[in-house]
Amino acid sequence: MRARCPHCGTPVEGATDAFCCAGCETAYDIIHGAGLARYYEERSEFAPRPEPVAGGWAAVPVDTLPGGLCEVRLRVEGLRCASCVWVVERVLEATPGVTHAQVSYATGRATLRWQTGSTDLPRLAQRIAALGYTPRALGVEARPDRGLLLRLGVASFAAMNLMLLHASIYTGWIDTMEPRFLALFQWTALILATPVALWCASPFFAGAVSGLRAGVLHMDVPIALGVAIMYGHGVVTTIRGHETYLDSLGMLVALLLAGRMLEARGRRRAAEAAVSLAASVPHAARRVTADGVETVPA
Repeated sequence: MRARCPHCGTPVEGATDAFCCAGCETAYDIIHGAGLARYYEERSEFAPRPEPVAGGWAAVPVDTLPGGLCEVRLRVEGLRCASCVWVVERVLEATPGVTHAQVSYATGRATLRWQTGSTDLPRLAQRIAALGYTPRALGVEARPDRGLLLRLGVASFAAMNLMLLHASIYTGWIDTMEPRFLALFQWTALILATPVALWCASPFFAGAVSGLRAGVLHMDVPIALGVAIMYGHGVVTTIRGHETYLDSLGMLVALLLAGRMLEARGRRRAAEAAVSLAASVPHAARRVTADGVETVPA
């Protein structure tokens, strides 16, 4: 049995604690160095693999606040559970000079505040990227999850063809069909359903395994259990030559993946709405006192 990278879960050769790349090892060291090792016990999914941070952060505008503070709002992509939010906030707060770090799982937005001269935005962006998440400036278009989109396409294609193959069951043709054609339809359906169950549904299995390891039961557990039972039933009934209902498996996985796509789209829209709302709120105000006019945080 192949081992998995302790950080991102990628299958690796060698010892059980071997990393798939230097980026994951760096992220692992950062998290442990900050005293946040329990993140690996409480997370519900593996972390994304760290990627090099994009350039151009030095040109991103930063708000200057009273007291020598700098503040910026940005988007963090790749957050998969509450533990992801927790570890990003704690690692940033442990960075010298950072006075405030708040991340919203619902919108994927982060608010960072630090002392001028103690650190800078490119360094903080690199810190986030080293953990496996992707920081982006607000207003920069988010990249769609190509892996999820590809899985949805394969599952939808298989589901539609499985429905056609199972039309013989719903119309009653199966009773008059020759055994060779019945076997052809059943084995073709099993071939189509196999990548759906083993690859398209893999995010649900990965989430279920991670949740069980952390002692957390969430929605991926019953989903993975249902997919496994439906596929196992389809394999057994196909071998025995009985009626199969693998079209239900294909449709279930396709709809679940579509739901995840809609959820991601909703998050992006919520983030855009939050950005528009935040843009209308002033960061500072002028207050008239007996000694004159002073500028205070809004």
